[in-house]
Amino acid sequence: MIETKPGPLKNVTVLDFTWVLAGPHAAKALTDLGANVIKVEMYKNGAAERSFPYRVTKNEVMQSSYSINNNRGKKSVCINIKTPRGQKVIHDLIRKSDVLLENFAPGVMERLKLDYESVRKVKEDIVYCSISCFGHWGPYSHKPGYDIIAQAASGWIDQMDPSSQAPVSIGDMNASMHATTAILAALIHHKETGEGQNIDISMMDCLFCLHENTLPWYLISSAVNEPIQPPRVGKHHPGYAPYGVYKGKNGNIAIALLTDLRWQALLNVLGSYGTHLRTDPRVATVSIRCTTENCHIVHDALEKWVMAQDSVEKAESLLEEAGIPCLRVRGIVELADEDPQVKARGMMLTVPQPFIGPMKMYGSPMKLSHTPSGIRGYAPFLGEHNYSVLQDLLEYSPEEINKLYQEDILHHERAVEQLEEKSAHKPHTAQTASSQATVEKASL
Repeated sequence: MIETKPGPLKNVTVLDFTWVLAGPHAAKALTDLGANVIKVEMYKNGAAERSFPYRVTKNEVMQSSYSINNNRGKKSVCINIKTPRGQKVIHDLIRKSDVLLENFAPGVMERLKLDYESVRKVKEDIVYCSISCFGHWGPYSHKPGYDIIAQAASGWIDQMDPSSQAPVSIGDMNASMHATTAILAALIHHKETGEGQNIDISMMDCLFCLHENTLPWYLISSAVNEPIQPPRVGKHHPGYAPYGVYKGKNGNIAIALLTDLRWQALLNVLGSYGTHLRTDPRVATVSIRCTTENCHIVHDALEKWVMAQDSVEKAESLLEEAGIPCLRVRGIVELADEDPQVKARGMMLTVPQPFIGPMKMYGSPMKLSHTPSGIRGYAPFLGEHNYSVLQDLLEYSPEEINKLYQEDILHHERAVEQLEEKSAHKPHTAQTASSQATVEKASL
């Protein structure tokens, strides 16, 4: 535990059957909020994100940045769920859980006999949340999908000029936070009524409802029988001005002004580059210049002015003095190592990751004054918590747990034993017990 003060979900246990991003990111949010998240990983291989780049090997242990980022603070169990005995362990865990979260393609959990209808027979009031590319019904529901497929399906790629995928997995990340919100709402309903429920989150749905301007423009124009083709969005907004990314001699700067309040101040900053704007009726008010027909006039003037400055830093300084919203575009390395806002908000924290040492990780963007959200532990190793979860939560005896190892029901990676070897003291922990089970199995 890194954050010692309990979070708002301190009494919630989540059984996490997730992989890659959408599910793991939602489970991470619940972990940051204090939930006890138990990640059930694929037998022997672990969750897929353990194999994703960027991977490093230190002290003979390979670890993935992708996995560390999405799984810090969770507990890892590695159970052979395709066996009757493994299924019984999973059912025991379900009975102790408040939430089950999964993001496999529709049909996978059903084949494992862990779909909602099967799970509710084990625990009737379970809050069961599924995340998938297209959801569990509809003509696309059978299609497998990744983030880029959801971007293509939802109109995101088509709305970008030129057509391109987003630089982050926006479909996964957005769906994960919709899932988190739905889970919290379902937990409130459960507290009030005692009822569980099934939550179905579609990445396509979540991205589709994020179209802020272009789709609503089409909808309102269609309602008055004058439908317009939604414009595509590039570095400059197709309907707002100034609102975009403007190129300078040594970088880029974002500038936005969607009121008349500071318009004259902006013209003063532009100087000769804005002289023609002072008398042009096409940009006289915000409602006129923020149109697809006229916004390019402002964009062009700003682009020329920014490029004429010695640097984007100089442009930023002049605009800030005039009260114009703007910011030089920051890069990833600068944000991670230097940005004062990131540091002040606790969004880049140093956490000890075993075998690697001190490592920067994202802080939590959810800022709560009394029940804080935050990093609650390092990213676990495969099967690291087999023993502690089964003993502490399910009250299995050491002998029962050892037998599960002997029967190929439980597995942990070698790093779990190395963790114990690095410790100065050797109490009877998950590592000790599971290591003993491995020895007993090898002697059979």
